[in-house]
Amino acid sequence: MYCLVRRSPAGDLLLPITYSGSEFNPNLLDPTQMTPSSPIIYAKPQLTRGASFSPSISTNGGGLRRYLVIEENPDSLPDRGRHSMKLPRFYARSKADESIYVPELIRQRDRPVRSQKRSKSQPMAPSPTDSDEDYESVQHISRGDGPAEGWPRGCRCSLQSTSSSGSRSNGSTDVSDSSAMIAEASYDHVALLPDELPFAAGDVISVLDASSQTGLWYGSCRDSQGWFPASHVRVVSGASSRPSSTSLSTDSFPQAMRTQRANVVEELMNTERDYVRLLENIVQGFLEQTRRRSELFSPQRVRNIFGNIQSIYLLHSKLLRDLEIALDPMNPENTCLGSAFLRNKQSFSIYSDYCNNRPVSCAELAALDRQPIYHQFFQACRLLRGMPNLALESFLLSPVQKICRYSLQLSELLKATPESHEDHSALEAAERAMRAVAAQINDRKRRIEALQDIAIWQKNVHGWRGPDLLENNSAMLRSGEVFCRSVTSNSNQWSKDVLLFLFDQSIVICKKDLIKKNFYIFKERMSLQNTHVLDVKDGKEPTFNVNVKNAFKVSGAGRQYLFTCADKKTKSAWLAAFDQRGLAYPSATVEEKRLAITTLNSLKLA
Repeated sequence: MYCLVRRSPAGDLLLPITYSGSEFNPNLLDPTQMTPSSPIIYAKPQLTRGASFSPSISTNGGGLRRYLVIEENPDSLPDRGRHSMKLPRFYARSKADESIYVPELIRQRDRPVRSQKRSKSQPMAPSPTDSDEDYESVQHISRGDGPAEGWPRGCRCSLQSTSSSGSRSNGSTDVSDSSAMIAEASYDHVALLPDELPFAAGDVISVLDASSQTGLWYGSCRDSQGWFPASHVRVVSGASSRPSSTSLSTDSFPQAMRTQRANVVEELMNTERDYVRLLENIVQGFLEQTRRRSELFSPQRVRNIFGNIQSIYLLHSKLLRDLEIALDPMNPENTCLGSAFLRNKQSFSIYSDYCNNRPVSCAELAALDRQPIYHQFFQACRLLRGMPNLALESFLLSPVQKICRYSLQLSELLKATPESHEDHSALEAAERAMRAVAAQINDRKRRIEALQDIAIWQKNVHGWRGPDLLENNSAMLRSGEVFCRSVTSNSNQWSKDVLLFLFDQSIVICKKDLIKKNFYIFKERMSLQNTHVLDVKDGKEPTFNVNVKNAFKVSGAGRQYLFTCADKKTKSAWLAAFDQRGLAYPSATVEEKRLAITTLNSLKLA
């Protein structure tokens, strides 16, 4: 729609004027025929692709030419204000060749409008004011600087209400001023025009100019600058709350170290932004799509493929938000990032479940990728998000790699942080915390692998009796050949060479399978709850009434076993394993057991 404006007789409103029909009637703009009650007619011309629109305009100084002025110098116009509208385009011959008329309201007096040139560092220049004797209070149509490179053709104009009282005589705040505020977005802001700043709720914005009386501020966010409503943000801090770039002496924080720390901070922030963007693509582009296709993906299959990646996405969205708030964009070397990691260190434990689910995910994807319908589905998800030409398995590997890099990045940042820096102590604690997280993940991975070893071992035992070992046991601690004597409550005795397997909650006695290697024949098992392990001195043992050497005894409810080792060193190793079994190997959780069994089943199917 093309829209023209005229000033009302009261001088305080701008009324839109449009036209109807295929030809434009310039008499609509004749002041002698217009009254405050004149109807407002809206019409939208119908143009076909490639067609041009040239309304019939009088060129003899009357009609439309009396109300349209071609302004060649954009700096001669006042600056933008609260309301905005896109400029109409006339004589549009093609997309590459357009003549743009900038509508400007002609004042009732012939006195020229004074202007003030605005520099790029001043997004809000003061508007000229005049005395009541010369001018009525009017509304000006203004526009920003010329269209920047990459903007769509056309420019932007604004409507700003000014008064003769000179309410904006205080001028504007320079964007290069060090007193820039830091604000947090409370609501999403969608940029409808080129010089507006888009952001999402939770983003951190550097407010560069807040002097406007119209409720609009100028700021930067994510390498973009523009205008935004002040009501959409809340001020977090001002420049006074940030450490000054000169707060540390040159001796304790030399320029070379400042530069190095600034580079490390920027690299950490950039990699975190990229990582959150990748997680967003995985969650929104793949995970949510699979949940919608329940005929292809059952809830268990979705869980096997993606694990808890949605929880990881939420964690890092919060972490990135904390990092953005802490970031000092003007002086990155003064940024304090350690506290952001410390606030979220407990949440990083969720990586353990994800890393342990990785074999399940790989096996599930390998099985699905052999079916064309699933292969095409994942390719479509990738293309819709504009992601690189990689398999989903490669994208899902990123969290496993990322969690190992945090301690390295924080260690590098700590090297570039002097002890006098206020972030030094928090950064040390954060670096230790991330190392502990990595160690915890590795430890839990070893525990799940131990559970898998138990399940595989039990499958190789013929004639197994009783419940599965995984119900009560978490690890196999030791195994080896010993000579065993057994006595039960009814005085049944037997003695022979056996294979003894010690678990954290049980012992299992087997015989070798002479036909199949690495297979065993089940003989007996015994729970270690309410049992006693005794070191038997060399000589005659009273219970079994035999002479023994390098022996130890295990006594439980209704049964006793006397084990004789080959030498004293082997006996000491067995006794040490019995002593440490409850301390070194805590009981496995239900989730760890599930992951162990699911992984084995997935690998078997794959």
